[in-house]
Amino acid sequence: MNEIEQKMARRKHLFIGSGCIIIALIILSFVLFARSYQRKTDYARIKQANTLRVIVEPNSMSYQVIDIDSIAGLQALMIQQFAHDHQIDKVVFITEPNLSAAIDSLLQNKVDILAWHIPIYNQMRQKISYSIPVFTSRQMLIQRQKAPNDSIAFISNQLELANKDVYILPGAFYRQRLNNLAEEIGDSIYIKEIPNAVPSDLLKMVVDRHIDYAVCDEFVARVLLKKEEFQTLDMSTAISFTQNYSWALNPNTPILCDSINAWLSVYLESKEYNTIYRQYTGVD
Repeated sequence: MNEIEQKMARRKHLFIGSGCIIIALIILSFVLFARSYQRKTDYARIKQANTLRVIVEPNSMSYQVIDIDSIAGLQALMIQQFAHDHQIDKVVFITEPNLSAAIDSLLQNKVDILAWHIPIYNQMRQKISYSIPVFTSRQMLIQRQKAPNDSIAFISNQLELANKDVYILPGAFYRQRLNNLAEEIGDSIYIKEIPNAVPSDLLKMVVDRHIDYAVCDEFVARVLLKKEEFQTLDMSTAISFTQNYSWALNPNTPILCDSINAWLSVYLESKEYNTIYRQYTGVD
C-alpha cells in the first residue's frame, strides 16, 4: 500500500469512527431527553388522563369492596382523598396479594402508586421511591391463644421461634425480618409462603390448625381479630420493632412523589385523617 492509499485508509477509518461517535451521541441525547421528559411529565400525564392507577393489597385495612359503589380501607380512603384534592376524577384500584408482583407492576409503569403496608428498608431505596411515612406499625406473630394441655408451644418471646415453621404471605418483606431474626437468635426459622394468600387466609389456617404460626402486620391483624371467627387467636408477640410504613412510587415519577409528599404532610395532621386512622387501627 503506497502513501496515498495509506492516507485514504486513515481518513476512511477516521470518518467511520467519527460517524459512530456522532450516532452514539445522538442516541444518548435521545435517551436522556426521553428520560427527562418522562420525569418532567409524570404528574401531567396523570392529570391529562384524569385517572390515578393504584395497586393495593386486598385486606380490610388497605382495600375492600363493600358494594358496587363503595369501598373501604384506610389506604383506599386516603388515595381517594388525594385524588379528590387534586381534581383527579377516576381512581382505578388493582388488587395484588403478592408484593413482589406489585412492585414489578409499579416499575413497569402499569400503575402510578403502590399503596401497601411497606416497611421502609434502605436497600429497597435502590429499586423504588418511598413517600414520607404514612404511619408506623410492626410485624406480629399470629398463633392460637394459650390453652391448657395444648401440645403446640405458645411463643411468648422471639427466642422460642427456633426451629419453628412460620408462614407468611407470598413476596412479603417479613421474610427479610425473619431471616435477620434467625441470625439474631443463632438458630433456624423455617419460613413458608402460602401461594395466592391474603392475611385472612393465614389467620383462618391458624384457627383451623393447618398451621401454627403466621406473621401479619399489626394493624391488619388488629382489624381481623375483631371478627368473631378469629377471636381465638393471639397477636401479643412482636417479631419486629416499630417501623415507618410508606407508599411506593416509580423512581421515574419525582413530580408525583413530590405532590404526594406535599399532600401527606398536611393531610396526616388533619382531623379527617385522625378519624379514619382511629376507625381502622383503634389507636388514638
